[in-house]
Amino acid sequence: MDTPHTTAATIAEIISSVPNFVVSQMSRAYALANTPDQQQAILDAMPDFGVTPVQALTLYVTMQTALASIGLAGNLPAADLTIFQPQPDGSVLYVAPPSPEPEPTPDLEQ
Repeated sequence: MDTPHTTAATIAEIISSVPNFVVSQMSRAYALANTPDQQQAILDAMPDFGVTPVQALTLYVTMQTALASIGLAGNLPAADLTIFQPQPDGSVLYVAPPSPEPEPTPDLEQ
């Protein structure tokens, strides 16, 4: 039979593992959502699996913000809402970030 002390230790171990698990799963989802040239198709297919893109984005933003506020987000990036733009119908529009401008080549006077 467990004592209160061993039960408390078990609870502490479970609770302390939750943020790492959540960050791991969110990092995986972030990487998958940013699959090059497939972002909009992935977002459009999400309702087929019972979640709207806005629900997924809202959950990601909420969880990342909460984890960051207690210092447990690690390297989990915040969602960029200029790239993933929520729409009133529950969809999310992916807007590719602009390509960086090429560096100007210096004019070499001869």
